[in-house]
Amino acid sequence: MPIRSSDLRRLLLRVSPDTLVGAALKDVCGRQRPTEWLLLVDLGGAYAVLGVEDIAGRVASVSDPLNQPLSFFASTACPTADVEEELEDAQERLAGSPYVLVLRANQPYGVLSSRPVQAASSAARLLLSQAAGWQPRIQGPVVLGLEEGVPKAPVSQPAPPAIEPVQERSDRYVNTDFASEQQPARALDPKEPLQPGQTYFFRLNIGELEAATTIEAAPTQIQAFLLDREIDIDVVVFSETFAIEQNSGSITIPVSGPTRVKQRASAPAALPANSTLLDDRLLFRVRAPAMPGLAELRVSMYYNGMLIQSRLVRAALGAGQALDKAGTLRTSLLDFCLSPSMAPQQLAAIEPHTLSLMLNGDPGSHEFRVVSGSGQNLIINSVHFPETELINLIGNARGALRLAAWGTIEDWDNVQPYRYDPTLYSREALLANCEQDLIRMAAEGARLYDNIINTLAGGFDAADKLRDKMRSPGVIQMANKDSVNQVVPIAMVYDSLFDSQVSNRSLCQTFKDSLNSGRDLIDEPCFKGECPNRDNVAVVCPSGFWGFRHAIGMPYPALQGPEMATEIPYTGDPLMDIAFYQFAGLGGHFDRLAGFGFQTQRQSERDQAITMFKGSKPQLLYWYCHGVLKDDSTPLLKIGTEAVPWYFDTSNFRANRIRWIEQRPLVMINGCHTTALSPDRALSFVKTFVEQVAAAGVIGTGITIFEPLAQAFSETFMELFRTGDDVGTAVRKSRLRLLQQGNPLGLVYQPFAYAGLKLVKAA
Repeated sequence: MPIRSSDLRRLLLRVSPDTLVGAALKDVCGRQRPTEWLLLVDLGGAYAVLGVEDIAGRVASVSDPLNQPLSFFASTACPTADVEEELEDAQERLAGSPYVLVLRANQPYGVLSSRPVQAASSAARLLLSQAAGWQPRIQGPVVLGLEEGVPKAPVSQPAPPAIEPVQERSDRYVNTDFASEQQPARALDPKEPLQPGQTYFFRLNIGELEAATTIEAAPTQIQAFLLDREIDIDVVVFSETFAIEQNSGSITIPVSGPTRVKQRASAPAALPANSTLLDDRLLFRVRAPAMPGLAELRVSMYYNGMLIQSRLVRAALGAGQALDKAGTLRTSLLDFCLSPSMAPQQLAAIEPHTLSLMLNGDPGSHEFRVVSGSGQNLIINSVHFPETELINLIGNARGALRLAAWGTIEDWDNVQPYRYDPTLYSREALLANCEQDLIRMAAEGARLYDNIINTLAGGFDAADKLRDKMRSPGVIQMANKDSVNQVVPIAMVYDSLFDSQVSNRSLCQTFKDSLNSGRDLIDEPCFKGECPNRDNVAVVCPSGFWGFRHAIGMPYPALQGPEMATEIPYTGDPLMDIAFYQFAGLGGHFDRLAGFGFQTQRQSERDQAITMFKGSKPQLLYWYCHGVLKDDSTPLLKIGTEAVPWYFDTSNFRANRIRWIEQRPLVMINGCHTTALSPDRALSFVKTFVEQVAAAGVIGTGITIFEPLAQAFSETFMELFRTGDDVGTAVRKSRLRLLQQGNPLGLVYQPFAYAGLKLVKAA
């Protein structure tokens, strides 16, 4: 019968035949459960395997056993077997040997043992106790005397050869490949094309690099020294071309030893349920499209419901097809990555997400992928959008925000007044504007929901299930693989029932009562998922907007940058570097920021700002600036004054060696009165700040903003962030504080950061 992975011994130490027994056992003594460890003795291409019991059983007649080389006990190599085969014959080999060494790609992978681990015998316990205090044997007699007045030291034996641990699944790579349906245990030759209409197994595992068969374009490694706890990763496969039998499974990455399959996707019909293959690899049964050409799979990895890595797998179907001029037939490209290492202690900081949305696409079209939950409770779906339809949805949502901000859906023309300026309008007028704008914004938000989320849920019943799951406050990830310039304003999604043909629509009375009470909205019924008008199509409640009800994060995938930041450490008081333009309404804005417990330093001239950046390690970097466009293409951040302006473009940070890889600050861009530079162009700075400057994240805006909004939002956010709220919570609370003042425009702010990112005081 096939060997199960649980039968393989993984606790191995690679040693040379010259290593002294005492040195090897002393190393074993320092490990947990020392009798479970095996010594893998390299005999020059062949291997012998010894356990503590094996050595203990042979030392009775040996003088000074701890100082014997291991070759004394390991002169005979043990039989071997290949892990890629079914290994039935390995069971027979155990009849004549206590161990069978299992190989992968001719390298040690594990040991099959006929000796179950038991309590150590008295001989083994004595040997281990002796080894714990073992010292190299003194060569020759000890000479007592003087030589030029200095005692002669005993001559000791040279230090024994170092014990090198066998790399027992410690170089862990993501491996992907395909196998035929008839031979699921053997990867297809990457040079062999897939055939149209045929069924295959797409296979994924994390283990030693399988260089001969993996189709990973740039294999990514999980560093063993980073592992300090066990984690479960959900793997979800999407495709518009392959037919997929079961599109999800999960794997467990333990502290040590091999990864293992926790929840299987597909299983070959003829394979026994206890097959090692099913423990080692996730198998997805897929059927290739009927016509020759190219086909794709999207393979995504989630932890706690948050997308961590995503790969695009491309395969050529039929003879004469290839992906490139080099003749590549299959490849897997990691094109979205928040955590290159997938280190458990890195991922363990991630709080459970209610929903993860991914947007990716090719020229002319886009796909949305939705995953909600984890493990066996996943909600999974995808939907295809023509590019023009997606652009229209984004444009209409931003148009509703512009209409609220200055009264027209067109870009601000430097003339229209800000409709929520508290110095121009009374509270009654602001509340009247707010009611009108919330109803108009709900119309566009409901259209976003109907066209994206409702469709993504996968049918009427599934849509209701997802909507109910999203009722209470939670955490949402918006993952954008392509460009921050096409970010869906996810905060604008409105999921309360909305009928566009209802004319006499009103604002939720429960919300109005909460507003009039002066209480914090975040603790009021509507914003806790208890709005009585949620299903009333004639009533609009701001709690229906995701931005008011959920914490949202849009961490930027830094393929060339560091791990996603989950915290920003500080000692004393956190430092804020400020680069600013001297707006007329600046007033005491910076003094108020300093009053929240920040050290602040600020500059409005370019050279001084560069000196400030290079000479400090800030926790926050605040741009209170203009955005402009040079030569109709290059986005710039403008500081200084109207008389003496200064500019930064995305290349200036690398040129001036500005990088905070240790500190990882959060960057906020408040680009006020921006006309020449659209906010989505300004967000090209997100890539620069995350990848080059190594920022923890960036907070920007989706439309032009005005000074009263910029100051009110940033001051509330900075105070909340300083006192311990994470980014997602602080952004949500800041939106609600503005709403409490009769201003719905907190929804324009977009956090390109992990929602749980927070300031943490170093111990």
